[in-house]
Amino acid sequence: MKYHFVGICGVSMSALAVYLKNRGNIVQGSDIQLNTISKKLEDRGIRVFHGHHYQNVIDSDVVVYNFAIDDDNEELAYAQKQGIKIMSRAQLLGEIAKNYKHVIAVSGSHGKTTTTAMLYSCLSAAKYSPTLHIGAQFDDEDFGLGEGDYDYFITEGCEYHDSFLSLKPYIGLVLNIEPEHLDYFKTFENEVNSYKKFIDNCEYAIVDNSCNFFDNNKPNIFAKNVKLINHRYHFDVFIDGTFYMQVVLGALGKYNINNALMVVYACKLMGIDKKFIYQGLKNCLNVKRRFEVISRTNSLVVHDYAHHPTEIRKTIATFCECCNNQKILVVFQPHTYSRTKTLFNEFLTAFKKADTVFLIKTYAAREKYDATSSAFALYKKLKTSQECKYYASFNIAQKNIKKYLDKGYAVLILGAGDIDELAYSFSPKNEGEKHQTKC
Repeated sequence: MKYHFVGICGVSMSALAVYLKNRGNIVQGSDIQLNTISKKLEDRGIRVFHGHHYQNVIDSDVVVYNFAIDDDNEELAYAQKQGIKIMSRAQLLGEIAKNYKHVIAVSGSHGKTTTTAMLYSCLSAAKYSPTLHIGAQFDDEDFGLGEGDYDYFITEGCEYHDSFLSLKPYIGLVLNIEPEHLDYFKTFENEVNSYKKFIDNCEYAIVDNSCNFFDNNKPNIFAKNVKLINHRYHFDVFIDGTFYMQVVLGALGKYNINNALMVVYACKLMGIDKKFIYQGLKNCLNVKRRFEVISRTNSLVVHDYAHHPTEIRKTIATFCECCNNQKILVVFQPHTYSRTKTLFNEFLTAFKKADTVFLIKTYAAREKYDATSSAFALYKKLKTSQECKYYASFNIAQKNIKKYLDKGYAVLILGAGDIDELAYSFSPKNEGEKHQTKC
């Protein structure tokens, strides 16, 4: 089969492209921006076209797109006119998942990537040889893809456009549910109803206690005797009131304790020995853009994908744990105007623990400019309650971040857009320092 991916340089799309290429298919794609991922794809024998043009699609058997692509995209329009099969990224993921005996899908408004990585680490420690599809890279050389046998397939279950309803999981995890992607769902009630459908699709569903919309599927599992030792959380796990095991958590941040409890319960359900659960959680694989340590050369610089107010608050709190009373500069690039508009008031309170906030021009993704919900609009309101500055370009922001680093500030760079380019500009050169931390 010949597959053409519209928007192939996205992390999930590129991983699926490599998966299909590794199974003997002809794979190519296009993107409006070529980057390091496009070069890595080319190195794998996957041709990448710069820009979307109908000529790219000629002779394709299947055209795959993601929901960031406009409906009037030239390549999609041509494929539809020519009767070429068109699949969304979610539909393709669902078709791939059907090849596996056990599908494990991790859903939630946030925490999916780290929790999926934890599960993969535990199953790998137990020699289950799982296959993984994740919305992030472990390092600069991979595609967020781990290929094992056809028994276990571990993936994130994204709620946007009901993508997770393409999956029929053996085990489905629901980590949390908060107002998110309301440009699609319109109301929070619609979003909750989609999660209910996801739960109904699962053979076994495990729902975190924070999800107050569901009475069933909640495991009686809790963490006790929580201690922070050398930036790692140590705690005891109790199930149904009885001690089950101790955990040393490799993932930074107190909020990851709940995610780890969900992993423990899922692993128990699969019959995985406690020693492998312990090993997997302690030695979880690195994930880029998830509390990723960029530099420790002069002061701490960390980058995280957080783009929802709740994620931002939790990530800043985790950062404070690591900073030994240093002053903190938080640099944030809002992701889409619709999210900022829907959660505007929540964003205004999300940065309270920061000493200074830099806001960067909004990453619009699929959306058109909206002055009322732009990063600048957020800046004008936020600056009335705390020290805040706005920058329309990475270059100017970078120069000013350096000034704060020279003053001894620790810097946390947040966002789901292309702000990683700004974050990685602070990587130390020729010092042999690894730029990642445990997930």
